[in-house]
Amino acid sequence: MSRKKGPEGPEYRLLISPHRDEFDQKNTTVIQLETVKAFSNFQYELSVRETLTDNTIHFKVLGLQTPQLSLPSTGHARFIREFDNLNGTYKLAIEGLDGRVNTFSLRITPKQVKVLSAPDHPFVEILTDKIFWSQ
Repeated sequence: MSRKKGPEGPEYRLLISPHRDEFDQKNTTVIQLETVKAFSNFQYELSVRETLTDNTIHFKVLGLQTPQLSLPSTGHARFIREFDNLNGTYKLAIEGLDGRVNTFSLRITPKQVKVLSAPDHPFVEILTDKIFWSQ
């Protein structure tokens, strides 16, 4: 599911989806935040500070980190986090490097993630279907 883009288009893509870990036999929610821009020399890691309090998830983008291995590769800078036991309505706030914040309202179940509300001109594009994942 794609949202309206701001005047210059989104800077980040947020992919959020339920996941079933077949090894542990448990349901989780995977959140991947990545830059829309792809890098040609290295696949950087996106440095993010995360907090989860009650039903609010907050990600603050801190910048880019060089990869652990310095082998050349192309791709998007990315941050991936897997959460256990998310079920219900959550507020998800993404804070960019410039201090702007996009806040989304989501309903998360073990079977799906549904976007209930999104900002009018987001700098974050939110997707809830695994077909958009570029892993």
